[in-house]
Amino acid sequence: MTVKPFPFFSGALNSRKTCFVYLPPDYEKNIARSYPVLYLLHGLHGTESDWTEKGNAHHTADQLIRSGELKECIIVMPNDGGYGHGTFYMDWYDGTGNFEQYMIYDLIQYIDDHFRTVRERHARAIAGYSMGGYGAFFLAMRHPTLFGAAASLSGALGTPTVMPYKDFERSQFPRILGPLHGEYVRQTDLLELSVKLVDSVVKPALYFNCGEQDPLSPLNLAFRNHLESIGYPHEYESFPGEHNWSYWSGRLPEALRFVEKHLRVRA
Repeated sequence: MTVKPFPFFSGALNSRKTCFVYLPPDYEKNIARSYPVLYLLHGLHGTESDWTEKGNAHHTADQLIRSGELKECIIVMPNDGGYGHGTFYMDWYDGTGNFEQYMIYDLIQYIDDHFRTVRERHARAIAGYSMGGYGAFFLAMRHPTLFGAAASLSGALGTPTVMPYKDFERSQFPRILGPLHGEYVRQTDLLELSVKLVDSVVKPALYFNCGEQDPLSPLNLAFRNHLESIGYPHEYESFPGEHNWSYWSGRLPEALRFVEKHLRVRA
């Protein structure tokens, strides 16, 4: 197992960024082999090192690979773009940053160009916690031809249009989303995105879980109910736990096992 930081240039943001990359045990030995990729996103106020320094993601991956519960894969842990307290992995309405384009056009291309990856949707997944859980579902449903599966832990899966306007205008969301009931909000709304994809053959498989004591639990339950109502296939679980690293590190295995079912790669 190897985890190292890798700098790369983002044309979308016109700046240098860094991602941490986990390479599986066999990567340096079997140079003829290509590997599926999981992109693992951090949450609000987070950084690209969170999943290793706080979440022990590399050790969890090692354990699941040894037990045969996870095929060997590359895990990429990027920065969200590094603006403010969090970017939500989307292009901001006010033009502050092209954070979705940074992820889709800069990061993925860099990883595919510099590592032995399988460059197909069935071998590419994305997951994250909190803001990163939203980001995983948002990016996967916006780009279903890129991602075969997405997983969220304690994701911020709400829809902004149900927010009271006084709460909306006091937040950073007007800068990110523009008018509360405008077209741009609809383009980033997980409910809208899932409705558009539900009848498509090409749509990401979705898994999410949330702690029962987490303040975001009602949002996750509401999103589960929405997916059930429209008939979008998904898996949802709830466990005792709060919105913290004890929960995310402890429940990462469930997300990885789900991803394993959808990373279809011939050995």
